[in-house]
Amino acid sequence: MKPANTRAEAIALLEAVLGNRRTLDEAASGLPIEGNDADARFVMMLVLTVLRHLGQIDALLDKYIEKPLPPKRVGVRHALRIGVAQLLLLDTPPHAAVNETVEAVKRGRDAPLSGLVNAVLQKITREKPALPDALHNVPAWLRTRWEKFYGADAALAIAAVAATRPPLDLHLPAPATLPEGERLDEVMWRLPSTHASVSELPGYAEGAFWVQDIAASYPVRLLGDVRGKDVLDLAAAPGGKTAQLISAGARVTALDRAPSRIATLNENLKRLKLDAEVITADMLKWQPSKQYDAILLDAPCSATGTWRKHPEVLQLTTARDITELAKLQREMLSRAWGWLKPGGTLVYCVCSLEREEGEDQAAHFLEIHKDATLAPPHATIPAAYISDGMLRTLPSYLEGEGGMDGFFAVGLKKLA
Repeated sequence: MKPANTRAEAIALLEAVLGNRRTLDEAASGLPIEGNDADARFVMMLVLTVLRHLGQIDALLDKYIEKPLPPKRVGVRHALRIGVAQLLLLDTPPHAAVNETVEAVKRGRDAPLSGLVNAVLQKITREKPALPDALHNVPAWLRTRWEKFYGADAALAIAAVAATRPPLDLHLPAPATLPEGERLDEVMWRLPSTHASVSELPGYAEGAFWVQDIAASYPVRLLGDVRGKDVLDLAAAPGGKTAQLISAGARVTALDRAPSRIATLNENLKRLKLDAEVITADMLKWQPSKQYDAILLDAPCSATGTWRKHPEVLQLTTARDITELAKLQREMLSRAWGWLKPGGTLVYCVCSLEREEGEDQAAHFLEIHKDATLAPPHATIPAAYISDGMLRTLPSYLEGEGGMDGFFAVGLKKLA
């Protein structure tokens, strides 16, 4: 039996994501990667790199392939994508990048085209062409939207930052000893993209920190001082915002519908030595026994703001998905509003760049609910991110330090 070929596994994983339209996490769990941990990490890095630069790689390959590949030869296209990623983005030794990729093709049903793969990759090795600009990675329909919403320069900046390997942000509720990095603000610490495994970082086992992108820390800050307040955290898993609320002194009820996500939330709270009332339920069917001083709704969304960490999002999301998610968010918002005490604040947030899920959602809510008004933004959030009382971050913010996730958040205060 031949030993595992990491390039062949990467090809299979790409097909599981792009062909079967599954998230990378889902595809990886359903397609066990053979070999040691280093091999598994290499396969994931290959696939993540291809997905982050998919449009750039395809635009380049189109110049090197004289005749379009038949649709049924998608495995050849995946192999070429992986080859380009190794040669132009990952600094893999050329002989290993070409030979191992060609060998992967020879093992499969596309073996007759292994010569084509070899010829194309050898030519790219010799010529070392530059990839086109990062906007090629954004599907045309999304690019049009972002240029309309944010402007052409901002769309290009978003694409450029989102195509890079992201750093790792840690939320520190108390001073801790950490590896070399940089402080982003009073509670956020950033490690470079070459960081060690999270579980191997000093302080992990002791619960000294949790992983949370700096943009994801802003919605809780919109609630202001939550000490001693009863706070309902909806769609709470994996628990970063739950931990943030508890650390700020709130009495937290954390709800999520998926048992697997609740298990992750409980594991995180246990490691952090934090306590909350945790409920497994669908909020559209659940009914609380009381009203809350504050509510945080981190609603299901298209997640286009997390593209740099989950690059398959742009390939899997459709305009119809955004429309359907906006309907769901609207229903969730209205239902949660009834659980808020008069005088309390509900913060609604999504990790989406789409206005239908953000600014338009907030405007519609304020138009329908006459007992709602915008809550003033809290002082600890950079003022540059606030517009018309609503918070919007883009991946290109903090560009010099590695960017951030794209988020929308708004505080809605219930009139007494």
